[in-house]
Amino acid sequence: MGYITDARTRAGRRRSLWNLLLIPCYLVPWLLLILGSLVVLGRLYGRVHPAVAFRIVPDTLGGIFMAMGSLFAWLGPAMILANLLVASVPSARRALDREATAAPGTDRRAANRSLLKVSRYLTPLGVAVALAGVVMPW
Repeated sequence: MGYITDARTRAGRRRSLWNLLLIPCYLVPWLLLILGSLVVLGRLYGRVHPAVAFRIVPDTLGGIFMAMGSLFAWLGPAMILANLLVASVPSARRALDREATAAPGTDRRAANRSLLKVSRYLTPLGVAVALAGVVMPW
């Protein structure tokens, strides 16, 4: 079986409309975390390079590094947060738990554990790229 076939099988198990709640519960925190970190990184960039004028993020290669690093650094934590936010709605939690019983390893705990494993590598790498962008003068 290939990845596409596996994805179709997984999608076929997810029938509840509560799954749609995961989208805004992921996107809103992810974008807010990115924006917050870009503001902090931009201020840090302004202290390191006081001669450069900009608003939030400089329009240099360093600004691109800061933005891309922030995007990837917050992927996993925002997904974990989305799972926790949706689980705080009792009817959504029951519906999603019911769907997860059909296939072992698809429950919220297993998903969060997998996301945490990915975040252990992706978040420090994203932070390193963002901080590299802060020290770049160009």
